[in-house]
Amino acid sequence: MPTPTPNAPIYAGQNWLITPAALAVNQAPPKTISDQEFLLVLSGVAIINLQGTLPDDWLQQTITIGPGGLDVNSPLQYAVSKWAIPAPANSLPGFSLVEWAPFAALSSVFEKNSGSVDAGFAVNDWRPTPFPTGANAADVHGNPVSNLFQGINVDLAVRNKNATIYRVSYNITLLGKIVFLPGI
Repeated sequence: MPTPTPNAPIYAGQNWLITPAALAVNQAPPKTISDQEFLLVLSGVAIINLQGTLPDDWLQQTITIGPGGLDVNSPLQYAVSKWAIPAPANSLPGFSLVEWAPFAALSSVFEKNSGSVDAGFAVNDWRPTPFPTGANAADVHGNPVSNLFQGINVDLAVRNKNATIYRVSYNITLLGKIVFLPGI
C-alpha cells in the first residue's frame, strides 16, 4: 500500500447533506438532541494533478481527501444551529462515526501524447483515514470521543510520464453523532 501524501491541495467543489437519522421500528428515540445520530453525506471533486514519472511503470500514490479542504465544519455548524444542539464554550464540532461508506473515482485524466497506447489510470482503493480519539469538551468526567472522522485515503495509480490524473470525485456517506472537541 502506498504511503499517504498531504491532503488533496484544491477542491473544485463540494456538496453536503446533514439530517437526523431515522429510527428503526420499535427503536427508542434519543433522550436528548446530543444523543441523536445524524446522516452526513459529503460529495465533490478534488483536484489532484498526479503526473506519472516513469515511461513504462506505474506510479502509485495515496492521496488524502480530508481536513484542510474537505469541509466537514459547515454541515456540523449548520446542524448545531438548526437543531439547537448545546455546544460547550470554546469548542469545535466533530463527527464520531457509527457507520461509513466512502467512495472515490477518477473524474478527469489526460495523456499528452494522443498516439500513445501505454498510459494507464486507476483508483485502486479508498477507505477512511485512521479514526483518532479526542478529548470530549461536553463530558465533565473526561471521557474521550472516538471514531472521529478525518477524511478518506484514496490509492491512485498512473502509468507513463505523459499521463496525469487531474481530478478525483468522491461521495462519503456517514452515520454518527455530533461531538464537541476543545477549541482554541
